[in-house]
Parts: sequence; C-alpha cells; structure tokens
Amino acid sequence: MSKDRMLASRRLDIALALLDQNDIEAAIEVAQAALSADPDWQETHFVLGDMFERADQRENAIEAFRQCLALDPVDRMGAEIRLTLLGAVALRDRLPPDYVRALFDDYAPRFETSLRDGLVYRGPELLFEAVRSWLPELLRPLRVLDLGCGTGLVADVFAGHVDVIDGVDLSPRMINRARAKGMYRNLVAADITDLPDSLDDDYGLVLAGDVLNYLGDLGPALRAAHARLVPGGLMVFTLEHGDIFPFDLGPGQRFRHHEGAIYDWLKDCQFELLSDATGILRQEKGRPVSGRIMVVRAGDGIANLLGGHDRVSEPDHSIDQTVH
Repeated sequence: MSKDRMLASRRLDIALALLDQNDIEAAIEVAQAALSADPDWQETHFVLGDMFERADQRENAIEAFRQCLALDPVDRMGAEIRLTLLGAVALRDRLPPDYVRALFDDYAPRFETSLRDGLVYRGPELLFEAVRSWLPELLRPLRVLDLGCGTGLVADVFAGHVDVIDGVDLSPRMINRARAKGMYRNLVAADITDLPDSLDDDYGLVLAGDVLNYLGDLGPALRAAHARLVPGGLMVFTLEHGDIFPFDLGPGQRFRHHEGAIYDWLKDCQFELLSDATGILRQEKGRPVSGRIMVVRAGDGIANLLGGHDRVSEPDHSIDQTVH
C-alpha cells in the first residue's frame, strides 16, 4: 500500500481544526482519511484514539491506541497510559520514561508560562515553607539535590538559602532551560530512580517537587535519594493523595498515592517522617489540586546534621494542616 505522509499530515491538521470547532464526527471522518493516506503513522492512530474516546466510542478508541503502541513500542505518545485509563491494560508502576522525556522536551519552551500563569503552580513555594524552619540549622555548606528539576523553578525559590544546588531531570531540553538560569552547579539528564555517579553522595537536602507523581512505586526513587543523603539529611517532596492502595493513575495522567503505602515506602527506605501537610499545588481545569507536602529525614544521625540540636519536632501525621 502506498503511503503519503504529507497528505496525511494535511488531513490530520484539518481534523484537529474541526475538533477545535467541536465537530467531532467530521473530525473523526477526516482523521480516518488521514490514516488511509498513511496507515503507519502512529500520530494519526493516537489522535483518532483521543477523538473516539471523546465521542464515547470506547472500543474504537482502544483499538486506535493499540495500533499506535504497536507502531511505537517505546510509547513516546503515551498510548499505553490512555489504554490504562480506559481499563484495557494493567496499571504499571510508573509512566514510560520515553513518554515522559518526549512530553517535557516538547513542553520545555512554554513550561514556566504554562505552570505559573495557566496552572498557578506553587509547588516550589510549598516545598520551601515546609522545610524552612530547618534550613537555618542545617550544617554548611548545604548541598541540595533537585530531583526532576525541570527548568529550575525550585532553584528560583531555594537558591538564596542554600550553598549549592545540583539538578537532575529526564528531559535534556528542560535541563538546557535550567542551565541558562545559572543557579545550578551541576545538571544531569537522568532518571531519578537511577542517579548517575557524577552526582554527589553527601547532600544535606533533596527536593522533589511535582515529580514523584510520575511514579507509582516510590521505592526506587526514595532509595536512590536516601543513598545520596548524609545521615540525617532531609528530603521534602510533593505527592497527590489517593484512596486506592498502593496507588492509582488519575485522569491527569499522574499517580495518586495512598497514605498507608507512602508510610510503608518511607519505612522500607529508612526515612523518618517529620512533617505531613497539605496545600494547593496548582489549578487544573479551573479547579484546585490539593497535594501532600512531606518532610522526611534519612535514617539516624539528625544531630550530626542540625547544629546544636539533637531532636526535631514530632511528626504531624494529619493531612488537615495546610501550608500557605
């Protein structure tokens, strides 16, 4: 069968324009015409899957997403995630790394504008408020590791209060944006569950803002962070609360974690809970998204890290406390 990618692309553009006009039936018809021009273009299958889902044609949507996944097994478009949300495949313990990398590489140029202006994102500020009372007491120089650093929004908030910040992110384009700010000593494109040797192993603080929600099983990331902290080092991170044990995937394609599972992972990874609060992380479709902001310490030895103090406040296990 002959293939004409250029014709398929033109037809798909028309289909998307019709979708923007809420003419879903016409959009599907033109997208199918695009597919007839090039049946091996995975993007058309993905777009058709999305259109079928919007039109409540579940079985057609499942078939389209399956075709997309068959044509792109590394799943850069996230077809398996859509199949998961449709109940057609089993839930995995993380989002596909290639999908997350491609998503944020594409997102990088408009990332900060979208988060700050569109979603009113305040994760970095919530992280800072949660850990601020401990910052003056941490021994210097205070080296910080920013997991899932993105374009450096966390560094924007923390840079004036710590001595060194290193960052790691899956997306090279996000790393490039962060590097341009000049606030990081070292930036590495890598997976936060498998941190490279080029990063230190004596950080006093690890930050993870809006990144652990792309993982279902938090164990690998928490163990990797623990291995890079000094004894008694602190970690502060955000999560979205879930009611299904141990986790489920929300409609926003982010994992939500059950409280009991979170505490189990922390115990297994030798973290002690210091603070567990809630706050509004962002707006999504005009509605506030509440998340957990947790501060934990690595194993024993907090007195070695906190100058002149041998204990910290008791953990707050309630999620009713709100960080402002």
